[in-house]
Amino acid sequence: MKRWTYILISLLVILSSCTTFRAIKCGNPSTDTYLNFALDTIKSKESPKEVLISAANHNRYFEDSKFSGRRFNGETIGEYFSRVRGNGALLIVRNDTILLEKYYGNFSQLSPSNIFSITKAVTALLCGIAVEEGYISITDPVTKYIPELNNADPMFQKLTVEHLLDMRTGLDFQESYGWNPFSKMAKLYYGNNVVNQFKKLHFKSEPGTSHYYNSMATALLGVAIERAVGVPFAQYLQEKVWKPLDMETEALISLDDSKHRQAKAYGGLVSNVRDLAKIGRLYINKGTYNNQRIVSEEWIDRSTHSSLDNQAYSFGWNNIITRIDGKDIVTPRFFAIGLFGQVLFCDPEQNLIFVTLGEKKGAEYHLLFDDFCNLISQE
Repeated sequence: MKRWTYILISLLVILSSCTTFRAIKCGNPSTDTYLNFALDTIKSKESPKEVLISAANHNRYFEDSKFSGRRFNGETIGEYFSRVRGNGALLIVRNDTILLEKYYGNFSQLSPSNIFSITKAVTALLCGIAVEEGYISITDPVTKYIPELNNADPMFQKLTVEHLLDMRTGLDFQESYGWNPFSKMAKLYYGNNVVNQFKKLHFKSEPGTSHYYNSMATALLGVAIERAVGVPFAQYLQEKVWKPLDMETEALISLDDSKHRQAKAYGGLVSNVRDLAKIGRLYINKGTYNNQRIVSEEWIDRSTHSSLDNQAYSFGWNNIITRIDGKDIVTPRFFAIGLFGQVLFCDPEQNLIFVTLGEKKGAEYHLLFDDFCNLISQE
C-alpha cells in the first residue's frame, strides 16, 4: 500500500509541473488566473502625488447625458455599461479630471485585474525607454539579446526587435484563444521556462514580410528587454514607469515559474483602471509627465501612428480605422486591448482617456468608445 501511495504522490508531482495539467487545473484564463502563477511585484511610491482629480463640482456631462444612435439606446454611457458589461470597471478622464468612474459586480476602486494584452503596450513602452537609454537598438537581431537562439532555427538571425514590436515575425505560432490545453497558446501561458520554448520555434515566412499578431512575439521582446537592461521586468517597470508616473497602487506581473522567473510580458500585468489611465495620459502628453521625459516623443509618435500595411498596429498599440469616401483611413485615436474586452483608449484630439476592465470575451469596447467620441465631437 505504501508503495502505491508513493507512486501516486510521485505521479502527482510530475503532473503538477506539466503544462497540460496546469492548463486543465486552471481552466480558461480569467482576470484572476494570475493567482495560479508565480508573481513579481511592481511597487508604487509610498506617497504618490494625486494626478487624477475626482472633484465634486466637475462637469457631469459624461454622467448625465443620454445618447442615441450607434450602440446607444437613449441611455448614459454608465447605463450602457451597466446593461452590457457585467463584472468590471469603467473610467473616463479628460484634462486629468475623472468625469466618470463606475464599478460593476465585485469590482471596486483600484481593484486589481489581469489586463492581458494591454500588457503588450506597456512592454513596448519599456522597450522605448531601453532604446533611449542605449540598452537596445530596434534594428538588432533578437539573437543579440537571447544568444540561445543562435543554435535554434537559422531564421532567428533575421528576426529583429522591430519585427517583434510590429508583429512582423513570421513565426509559426497560432494565436488561438479557444480553451485547448494542448495548444501552443496554452503552452506559452501555462508552461514554464519560456526561453526553452523559444528554442523550439520555427517560421512560416521570413521576418518582416507580413503582419500576424501573436503573443510569442512579445514574449521574446520581454526576455530581450530583461537581458539588455540586466534587471527583472518588474524592477525596470517600477523604476522607469510606475514610480515616476505616481501610480496609485502596486502592480503585479505573472512569471513563467518561480525558478526561471521570466515575466509574461505579453499578457501578465495586473493593475487597475486609474493607473492604466496614467499610461494613456503619458502617450497623449507625448511621453512626458510632470515636466519629466519618460520616453521619447519619437517613440510615442511611432506607437500611435500606424499604417494600414500593418493592420493599424504599431509598437503594442492599435489605431482606429474609419471609412471615408469608400476608403479605409487610419485615425489619430489609438487603443490597447486585452482578451476579455479590457481596453485603454485615447482620443488625443479631445484629450479623452477611456479605460475598462472586466470579463466579457469578444467585446469591442474600443469601437464603443470611438462611437462615443464621434457623438460628442458633433455636439
